[in-house]
Amino acid sequence: DKFPSRAIEIIVPFAAGGSTDLGMRVIAPALEAKWGVPVRVINKPGGNTVPAVSEVMSAKPDGYTMLADGPPQSSMLDTVVKTLPFAVADRTFVAIAAYTPMKYVVPADSPFKTLQDAAEAAKKDPSSFTWTSLGGAGAQDMANRQFFKAIGVDVTKTRPIQLKGGSEAITMTAGGHVKMGVGSFSSIAAPLAANKLRVIAVASPQRWPNLPDTPTAKEAGFPSIEVLYWIGFSGPPKMPAEIVAAYDKAVRELVADPKVAEGLLRVGLQPLYADAKGMVERINRENAETKELWSR
Repeated sequence: DKFPSRAIEIIVPFAAGGSTDLGMRVIAPALEAKWGVPVRVINKPGGNTVPAVSEVMSAKPDGYTMLADGPPQSSMLDTVVKTLPFAVADRTFVAIAAYTPMKYVVPADSPFKTLQDAAEAAKKDPSSFTWTSLGGAGAQDMANRQFFKAIGVDVTKTRPIQLKGGSEAITMTAGGHVKMGVGSFSSIAAPLAANKLRVIAVASPQRWPNLPDTPTAKEAGFPSIEVLYWIGFSGPPKMPAEIVAAYDKAVRELVADPKVAEGLLRVGLQPLYADAKGMVERINRENAETKELWSR
């Protein structure tokens, strides 16, 4: 049958309101308009993404059940969950669509005006340097671990504050309960607008459009720091090449659409297209870095 000919489900392994969910709710309507079939975004959070990923992995490989993919459920997953009911590499990787870089944030009244200020404090007294951790491998923890590696501080000598999610981490930072936090733009937007936070650096190759006056980590003196939280599509094992090609073409065209790009920016994302090969290369690169940083 001609693909697609019926409704498509995109499984998001997180609760509503995060970057993956918000990004897919921009992309799904555009994909629906392009293909003329319903495209539904379904949230199935919990279990370190394993239940949602397992559901997609066991679905029929016909392109009608897809995973909203990203680092926590691909490149970082086998570092968090030692025994998985599937092999990450067995799924069909399709394309990357968008990204948001991690932002280093401090309370509005923090003495840290720059990332260098935070680095000096962490080097002077690592044991009192508190930072937000989600307790596993994720983009937030990756950014923090990259920071400590870049400044030559043993992460095990610092004080991570274990929190349940990205929103709680930003709330704790805004309240002055930690010295530095990390978040995506969607998580920091509200407290930033309320002047409860200050962004001291962005972990991306270039400045973020919504924060034109905030330096990148490289500009702040730390060229090795870069953490891009991306979102994309993957599916069950052994998806037919023609269905992968249909998704690839659609994603490539959608992220080039100014209206889609504008919608993504409103929720703190920017287009970042990569085909299946580029997606696998990024996942492998991130996986190796995750294993190295979490071995400490």
